[in-house]
Formats: sequence, structure tokens, C-alpha cells
Amino acid sequence: MKVQVQDLGKLRREVQIEIPFDDIRGEYQQVKDQLRNTRLRGFRPGKFPKGWMKSRFRSSMAHEIRERLFPQFYSKALQSENLIPAVPPTSLNIDFDEKKPLSFKVELEIAPTLPEIDHDKLALEEQELEEVTDQDIDDMLQQLRRARSVREPKEAGVVEKGDLVTFDARGTLDGEPLPGEQQIEKSEFEVGGEFFTEFSDAVLGMAVEETKTVTLEMGSTFNDELQGKSAEFEITVQSIELLTLPELDEEFFKSYGHDTEEDLRKAVREMQSENKKNNRMTDYREQLLPQLVRQLEDIDLPESSIAEREKALKEEKNEAGEELTEEQIGQRMEAHRDRLRRDFLVDHIFRSAALQLDEATLANRFSNAAGMMGLSAQDFYNHRYGQVMMNSMVAELRGEQALNHVIEKLIGPETASEASDNAEEKQEAATEQH
Repeated sequence: MKVQVQDLGKLRREVQIEIPFDDIRGEYQQVKDQLRNTRLRGFRPGKFPKGWMKSRFRSSMAHEIRERLFPQFYSKALQSENLIPAVPPTSLNIDFDEKKPLSFKVELEIAPTLPEIDHDKLALEEQELEEVTDQDIDDMLQQLRRARSVREPKEAGVVEKGDLVTFDARGTLDGEPLPGEQQIEKSEFEVGGEFFTEFSDAVLGMAVEETKTVTLEMGSTFNDELQGKSAEFEITVQSIELLTLPELDEEFFKSYGHDTEEDLRKAVREMQSENKKNNRMTDYREQLLPQLVRQLEDIDLPESSIAEREKALKEEKNEAGEELTEEQIGQRMEAHRDRLRRDFLVDHIFRSAALQLDEATLANRFSNAAGMMGLSAQDFYNHRYGQVMMNSMVAELRGEQALNHVIEKLIGPETASEASDNAEEKQEAATEQH
């Protein structure tokens, strides 16, 4: 295989790949053999209209090249030239004939060369590791009890704190209905809990099928553009249910894999301790990432990705169905550039430090996500959404590991490694249902 690379400026490269005829002869012959076995109505086996074989060979071979041969030889060419693509190829030309070598000409943009991280310009505000208190354990036990709670309809009476309510809320802002996805229909929440907090006080005292209109300030239930604004809501309570929590008895302890309350509290303490360690590392990563991205402000970014994102934003509408303002487009474009810098940074750290993806943590996270969907990990992965989630988890975990590697250099391996244990496994062990 012959490979030539031409520098087209900045990150753009043109790569020409030529595969000798002797190396591709077998592929050509295989396609011809498949075509010879084709049966055409009105023709004897092996007989075809004049020119049909040559025409079908080109179309069939072109499909074979694009689907199978190009990815194979393209990957080898990139490896041989130490090229790391930043985006998929921006153009591809294929030249072939049944008696000629196979050649590709492809344009792409490669990953930028990053400067060495200047650790002297990085600073972390170190956090004291919080102790696990008895209240922390009590709160977690309460959550575990809620996970085993029994629901039953509230036959009479009105909504009280702790009830489980299903409700509708049709909102209007300045006389105009909120966008459809911001309207609330048959949504469920525990009154006084952490979700739909704007509506907890409003539904108190309401009965099933009762409707009332209130003005509320929109909070975390709604998107960023609506938060902090006051809207008028017509609220209808659809149902009220009581939550009956199980007693802290032997049956409850065994449902979580433990014999006594002491054993369960010990497991919960360990789990909470790991959570606090990981929360501290999350705080460190949140401090570190913007500092690292600022060190990459001057690197080249793939122009095709920038142009594609800008085009998409100019066609995008906001929640009110209006075109984005220049200011909004500018803010989102800068966020896109920062995401590109972050992705290049993570990849650079992984490669330069020869890091390996933590497969055990990845498998555990994915298994937990599958369990929440009521599926096995394999069945979940077979779904398109499962594969999308797996890719997202891989990217997230790579980012965590890359930043943890830098944190280790700043505050020492012992502090960093405290939080690098697989907390998900310990949490699963503490709460596993038998």
C-alpha cells in the first residue's frame, strides 16, 4: 500500500492511498463471481444483456469499496502516517477498474497538536473530606425504605406532605402558552420531595379532580430560559396515593443483603464515605477543566466542525419558536469550541499517559443503567438507545480518568486514588437486592 499525505494548511490534509492490483485482485474476482450467479428473467443462467456485467461490476464494486475496503485501508493509512482524524473525511474520491490498482483520495482534518500542560499555572482549592454522620446514614436508610415503599390510593381527603400526586399543569407566560415540552401532563411527584418543588405548596389541600389556577415562579422543573420567570398555571390533581414505608426489621435488612440493622448501617456508611470522596473529586474536576481549556485557547480547531455547528444554530429555534439571536449563537459557538478543546485534551492525555479505560467501572455503570430500564446489560446494549448511552458513558469516563490523572500530579496520588476506587461497585454491594 502506497500512502502520500499533502498538507493543505492548518488541520486539513489530503491523503492519497493506492492499493496494488495484485492485492485487490481477489476482491475484484469475488464480486465478479457473485454477479455471474445472478439470475435474470428471460436469460439462461450465466447469460446477461450486453454491457450489463461491466455496469453492475462497477456499481457493486463501488459499494463494496465504500462499505468494507475503504474503512480498512483508511485506518491502516492513518496508522502508518500517525494521523489522528478530528472529524470524518470531508471528501472521498475512489478510482478503480477491474484491471487497475485501487486508489483513494480523501480530505480530512486531523487533531491539533496540543502544547504541554503547564502544571504551574493550575491551582486547586483542596477540600476537606467530610465525615459521614449518623444523620447521613439515617437519610440514606430513609431512601432505602422509600425504594421498598408500598403505594395505595388515598380514598378520601386532600393532598398532604409526603403524598404521591399525579397532576397536570398548563402554563401561560404573558398570556401565551408555554412551549409544549414545558407543559406538565400526568406527571408524578412526592409532595415535599426534590422534584416539581414549585408545585409542592400549590397542591397542598387539593382533592382528586380539583382544578385551581396559581401564579408560580418557575424553577429547576423548567428550562434555563424560563427559570426565574413567573407564569400562571392551571393545576389539576389526577390522583393521590399514600406511601407506606416498610419497618426496619429483619425482612427489610435481608432485602438489601444484610442480617441486622448494624450490618446495613455499616454498609451504608462505607457507601456514603465513597460518595463523599467521589464528590470531592468531582469538585476538583470542575475546578480543573476550565483552567485546562484556557491553556488551549490558541489551538487550531477543525473548520468543518465549526461551520457545521454554526449552520445548525442559524437554523435552530428557541423555546418560543424564534430564531436565535447573534448573541445566543455566539455563546453556543464558544461552548462548542470549548467542547472540542476538551475532547482533544482528554484524547491527548489518554494517549500521552497511556491510560486504559476502566472497563470494570464502565460495565458496572452500564449494568446499573440497564437495571433501571428493567433489562439485562446485553439486552439493553442491543437497543439503539443502549448503544448511544454506552458511547456517552465511555466519553464521560475517559474525561474523568484524564482529569484524575492531572489531579494526581497536582495533589498527589494518595489523595486522588482515594476517590478512584469503584464506588459504583460498593454502592451496588450495599444495596443489592437478594
